[in-house]
Order: sequence, then structure tokens, then C-alpha cells
Amino acid sequence: MTDFDTLPYPLHTGQELHLMLEGVKPLACFCHEYPSPPCEEIVPEVAFDEHVQRGRFERREYVELVSPATQARRRPVKGIRHVLYAQPSEAWRIDAYIDLKARAAITGWSAEFERLEGRLLGYEDWQTDAWIAMLRARPNAHRIPWLARLAEKSHGAS
Repeated sequence: MTDFDTLPYPLHTGQELHLMLEGVKPLACFCHEYPSPPCEEIVPEVAFDEHVQRGRFERREYVELVSPATQARRRPVKGIRHVLYAQPSEAWRIDAYIDLKARAAITGWSAEFERLEGRLLGYEDWQTDAWIAMLRARPNAHRIPWLARLAEKSHGAS
């Protein structure tokens, strides 16, 4: 049993293509180290390609470069490659997701960004609340800056 099994809803992970074809999921995001050889299990490009070619999904890709300090620790990783898919009517979510990541790179991740990411990916607010509660319950949550700030904020409010 994993932490994810305690969630009161099924995760989209591993179900992205199916959920998008059913119109349930408006945006799917995959990321992997860059450079790295293609891996369909991490970024299922082949599975999505047919649907992109038929116009059923839009696809965008970008590489987020990592800092020189991170590169020194994680050679030969130079960045994170992001591959995003959206239904054409929901393609605005791709730009919003990229903007979200860019803003977070400047200011640091936060609960607000976590909530916005959840909405962009098609999760309901109550699902994101459960997700954040699960993250906060993990033993190492205090090591993740945005979760530590969230814990301090809630302790200060009580």
C-alpha cells in the first residue's frame, strides 16, 4: 500500500490517454530528465501521436533548464523535458501550465500553485485538498519548503 492508496479518488497517473479520450481529463503533462533516451513508460509519446496527428489533441514540448548547482549534483541532467497534451478546446491550459511553472521557478512552489495545477489537470478542488492533506501527512513533509510553510501557517492560525 502506498500513500496514494489512501486518497479518496483515483489518480489520473497512468490513465491520462484513456481519460483524455473520454473527455474527462483536459490536460496531461509528462516530464523526464533531459537529455535522456525516449521512454514510453514515462512520456507516452507513441500512444498519443496518432491522436495528435488526427487533431484530437494538441501537443507542446519544452525543456526547463536546471541550475548549474543542480547540474553538478545530477550529471548529465541539463534540464527537465515537459511534454503536454490538451484537447483543442482546452489548449489554453498548456499556456497556463507553462506560465504556472515559470512563475513557480521564480517565487517557489506553494499551496496556491498546487491548487492551480490540480485545476489545470482536471482535478476537482476537493481532490486537490485530499492530495495536499496526504502530502502533509508524509514523514518528510517538513523538508519540502511549501509544505513546511503551509504547516507553519496552519499552526499559527490555531
